[in-house]
Amino acid sequence: MSGKKERKLKIVDHRHCKVCGKAIPPGQEFCSERCRKIYEEAQRREKRMKNIFLLIYAVIFIVLFLLLASRAGIH
Repeated sequence: MSGKKERKLKIVDHRHCKVCGKAIPPGQEFCSERCRKIYEEAQRREKRMKNIFLLIYAVIFIVLFLLLASRAGIH
């Protein structure tokens, strides 16, 4: 081994912003109000898309059920 000392770097306790990835203190989720608003808008869009897909699946299921029922002679 060489005579050089090994330096260990200590990483300060931190988290990362959920939007931009910037290091932030523990206990926080976002680095700024702007990132919080971006995140909340993305969550609203995701929830809206989920509801739209559920509605589409329900309509498809009902249409298929009605088609199968009409072919089987059930009214």
